[in-house]
Amino acid sequence: MNRRKRNWIVPGPTVTLLACALIPCLWARDDKTSIILDFHPTDFPAQAARAFFYSIGDRLMYSRTIDPSAPVLLRGNIDQFQVSPDGANIAVVVDHKLQIVQAAPTRVLLVTPVNSIYRSFKPIGRAFFRDQNFQWSPDGEYLYLIKDEYYRSRGSQLFSTHGELWRYSTETGSLEPILKPFPANNYFFGARSGIFFSVATGNGDLQLEYFDGSRTRQVGGPKSSSIPLDQLAPDFVERPFHSFWDVYYADTELPAKGALLATQEGTGVEALSIRGRAILRATQGQGWDGYYHCENMQWSRFLPGDRFLLLSILGCRNCHDSLLVDSETGQYKAVPKDTRVYPVFNTVTHPQYRIGNDGIKPEPPLSRIN
Repeated sequence: MNRRKRNWIVPGPTVTLLACALIPCLWARDDKTSIILDFHPTDFPAQAARAFFYSIGDRLMYSRTIDPSAPVLLRGNIDQFQVSPDGANIAVVVDHKLQIVQAAPTRVLLVTPVNSIYRSFKPIGRAFFRDQNFQWSPDGEYLYLIKDEYYRSRGSQLFSTHGELWRYSTETGSLEPILKPFPANNYFFGARSGIFFSVATGNGDLQLEYFDGSRTRQVGGPKSSSIPLDQLAPDFVERPFHSFWDVYYADTELPAKGALLATQEGTGVEALSIRGRAILRATQGQGWDGYYHCENMQWSRFLPGDRFLLLSILGCRNCHDSLLVDSETGQYKAVPKDTRVYPVFNTVTHPQYRIGNDGIKPEPPLSRIN
């Protein structure tokens, strides 16, 4: 090997150490890290209206307060979750297993091993249950999930022709098929135990269909981007039920509950207010990927009763924890940074939603829709 070339070879660990040493320098350059102005955390009691599921690191707990010493119900990193309508059970995916954690009495039920449709290498022909798109029934007695089979597809297989809808009984522990084929991923329940689901048509459009327990019919048409409730059923007005995925919470549920961010023109300062009360202000920071503010609403969640907001903080110079905000007093206190709250988030708690040929989606309150 040529000596000149050999001198340029740097061991992998050395490269990693150099990169890690450089990153703080990039953040510290020109002092562009976001800070919270007039930062004065205090300590105060904070009890939610009822007990709720939350985790600190890999420990899942259930309490009326964010208490690091509460009994641990389950350990593991939660990938996906859905909280039951009554808030007493939570379905979680941990280590490729779909499990139901019951709070009182404490019990962990293994539903089934699960896997993802988003794989670079798919074991063609292998049957599996999906690790997402599971749904609680309106009464919380059943958990619905999709069984599938890997096949050669262009991209993911959201509308798999091998899809089947199954349900798990929390009372008996049985897992049984409900509808086959079920080439869908977005589905919701009707008032009379029927199931609405969105399927792909041959020309690339989507079509909403309804299964009443014995037969399936179409609802609306493939161009129906919005379907009123009175058009879902021929002789009565439906009451849809669906548990929304947590990814929609920040853009829909937070503004619906009055948690808003506004940037003061000309200053770059971002202000958080909850139902008209000013809470915090943060300066604009600059990271390697652009400008930002350290109030991270994407992972912020209200505790039951909507008085307390778990506010996620990211990239802040004078706060390295998450903050629990009292919306009535404006006070806030530090809680462990890796705290995560799992809210009940469905068509009952968030009645602003749109139904169309693509299924059901939550929306912000009308006053926030541009």
